[in-house]
Amino acid sequence: MYKVLIVEDEWLVREGLKHTIDWEDVGCRIMGEASDGETALRLMEEETPDIVLTDIRMPEMDGIQLATEIASRYPGMKVVFLTGFDEFAYAQQAIKLGAADYVLKPTNPDELTQLMGRMAAKLDEERQQRTERERMEHKLAFGQPLIVEKMLYDLMLDHAGAMEQELFLEYAAEQGEVLDAFRVALLYAEPSPGESAPPGELYRSIAAWSSGLSSYPLVRMNDAKYALLLDREAERGELHRLLNVVRLSASQGSQRQLVLGVSGRHNRLDQVPAAFQQATHALVTSFFWGGERIAWFEDTERLAAEVPALPGLLEELIEAVKWGTEASIRAKSQACFTWIVQQHPTNELEARKAFFGWVVSLYTMLLHEDELRLIVQDSALLLTSLDRTVRLEDGLERLNGMLLSWSVRYQEQTKLQSRSGFEEIEDYIGRHYAEDITLQSIAERCNMSESYFSRLFKKQVGTSFVDYLTALRMRRAKELLTNPRLKIYEVGLQAGYQDSRYFSQIFRKYTGETPTEFRKRLGIPNVPI
Repeated sequence: MYKVLIVEDEWLVREGLKHTIDWEDVGCRIMGEASDGETALRLMEEETPDIVLTDIRMPEMDGIQLATEIASRYPGMKVVFLTGFDEFAYAQQAIKLGAADYVLKPTNPDELTQLMGRMAAKLDEERQQRTERERMEHKLAFGQPLIVEKMLYDLMLDHAGAMEQELFLEYAAEQGEVLDAFRVALLYAEPSPGESAPPGELYRSIAAWSSGLSSYPLVRMNDAKYALLLDREAERGELHRLLNVVRLSASQGSQRQLVLGVSGRHNRLDQVPAAFQQATHALVTSFFWGGERIAWFEDTERLAAEVPALPGLLEELIEAVKWGTEASIRAKSQACFTWIVQQHPTNELEARKAFFGWVVSLYTMLLHEDELRLIVQDSALLLTSLDRTVRLEDGLERLNGMLLSWSVRYQEQTKLQSRSGFEEIEDYIGRHYAEDITLQSIAERCNMSESYFSRLFKKQVGTSFVDYLTALRMRRAKELLTNPRLKIYEVGLQAGYQDSRYFSQIFRKYTGETPTEFRKRLGIPNVPI
């Protein structure tokens, strides 16, 4: 939908223009209105329209002056003049200055419909041309190894958009490659104390090792982790031999331990993020269970199935990482640890095996949490060899340190919510969610019908307005409930609910527990209503 700004000093004419035609049918929506040119320019600073439908004769700043300002400030914006017969000469002058077109007053609905249809078609054409230019620029740059590496980096972390995926497939085709069978390998080169070899030397050694396994460049995830898209079949023994070659070639000045995690088989580009997660899972499993320096996802799945499940404790621990205090995180991890030890009261070896298996299970569950996945993947804390001889209590303390650091990063992340194309509306809801805002009031604020705004909101944001507002209020309520000084009804009021009982009902429906139960589970003192 293209955004249209109406600039007209007569209120009745503005109202008529808003309802003369079905704007949605011509691919447009009314984003705002102004009574003169100066007001219009101020509105443009807040939200940029695609088309300005403006009168010529107005107080303060007329249409000709407005068109001149638009030409200098917003190149490419379309200006359409509303003009009477006595202003026809002015309209012709404006066309010469670069205005897009004009329409005579009083406005004929058919003429206005045809005109706005032409404007939308022209904007479509210009947008397509810009997209094609950007595409060609990307394509020209894409042949450079660093660009290909960056693209693979984005693909593995699930950051690549549709255009980038399409360009990657075109690049592969130009290289004579078909990505119909591949694995992702993730190499971890654990830094050693006092290491003197620069990371660049290690990168070159690994790149030389990997050239026979992939048609694509090695991807440096950080100074300790390197990923590779394995599109050439490799036997397990071959990977072991090549890994030994890297270890020997990188041994000068470096005592890094090298471990490789290999994903399962995949056959589509959109499966690259899942393959990367599998490789990460295999790598972590290798660290905690020890043994082979190359871990295959298929093998780790079999080993994970042997680990006894903790009855609901892992889910509670993850919830504590998101919303709990340091004390609640430690309490939940201690409960898990105690349960494991109690299952093997006399067999320390089995208890140790169960503990490491539990850590792997926890890590795997975190990788499936959309809100925590990138924090966990980006962290090097878990990818640290826990000495197999270390006391389990010390291992638990290291784990707590990692969980607390993730909790801090999650709390920071929740303050910077991702934005969509509806960012202005989302900002407004974020500032006023505690007030009595409704779908109707927001639609009116946006100069849209309630039904149209509802459809557009769901398309842009991915969920309904009511569900979005409820999720926002529930997220805020959880944050407020961690403050023991606030009573339940005060939390409800600050989250946008005037009735404390209704707030508790909604909270229970959304989370599966009452606010009091939520506090109790996280170890937060509860103040009665």
